[in-house]
Amino acid sequence: MILTLGEGNTPLVASARIAPALSFKLEYTNPTGSYKDRFIQRELSSYPAAPPFVLATSSGNTGASLAAYAARAGFRCLICAHPEAPTGKVTQMRAHGATVVRIPGFSVDADITAAVFAELDRWRQAHAVPLVVSAYRYCPVGMAGVESIADELAAHAPQHVFVPVGGGGLYVAIVRGFARLGLPVKVHVVQPAGCATVVEAWRRQQPRAAALPSTTRISGLSVPSDIDATLALEHLYANGGLGIAVSDDAVWAAQRRLLSEEGIFTEPAGAAALAGWLQATEAGLVPPGESAVCLVTGHGAKDFASLEAAAAQVDSPLVPAPDLSDFLNRQAHA
Repeated sequence: MILTLGEGNTPLVASARIAPALSFKLEYTNPTGSYKDRFIQRELSSYPAAPPFVLATSSGNTGASLAAYAARAGFRCLICAHPEAPTGKVTQMRAHGATVVRIPGFSVDADITAAVFAELDRWRQAHAVPLVVSAYRYCPVGMAGVESIADELAAHAPQHVFVPVGGGGLYVAIVRGFARLGLPVKVHVVQPAGCATVVEAWRRQQPRAAALPSTTRISGLSVPSDIDATLALEHLYANGGLGIAVSDDAVWAAQRRLLSEEGIFTEPAGAAALAGWLQATEAGLVPPGESAVCLVTGHGAKDFASLEAAAAQVDSPLVPAPDLSDFLNRQAHA
């Protein structure tokens, strides 16, 4: 079956105020608000018939996308989610009819995460149902759909692409996409310092990524186990890109800059690439005049708590009607 909600062909917009050579790939304009729609569309379309039931894991966006496409296809899904997945994402899943279970320690503790995956894999085999995980390890056909991002960027020939990395599959997809096209684009890994599975291994020049405890509060990038991390590390070595670890504070600061300087409405994970670009350019690792694209992966409506924190930094005074003229005069001369 071919299942679609109109995903892909997302805008590439030039930076208005941060840097003239910088652009943003707005993956949050996909139907459910993230790049995961490319993955889910390809994955579900590869099934010869709609399964009666689907299992999935998600920190939020995969589950939201799967729930929407499953509703359209007419089958049920059960999603094991990050225990602190933003309410907006969980609500989106449930509104489409998905059953969502949040498991304490999942996507935070590497041992618990590994145990959950082992149980899901056992259950999948025993009951012959799909297990949907946005990783090449589990769903290589679906992840090939994400490689279309590189196809859409090819005409713009960027010198650098900055990719937020959790499990690692998105990074692998971008590198493979450019390699298939024969384009020499440097593709850089950006991870929270509190869950830098790929970056730490790259810094140490290790052959494999290792599981790490996650302390990051950027839930969309909290993947402490090696799902596609080692595969991403191999592609990072082959591509020659950088591994960049950024603090949670740097991610939130980048989110605020996108909101206030670029008009881009993204969740924290979607701002991580910009945090990485800022850190790399400030350190002189990437010349600021070289063309770069930051992937903006998820919509801001999916994480209202972070948006409220950003909005709290801007005044919203209560002004009685008789005082409005004086208030406006003060604003005009501020």
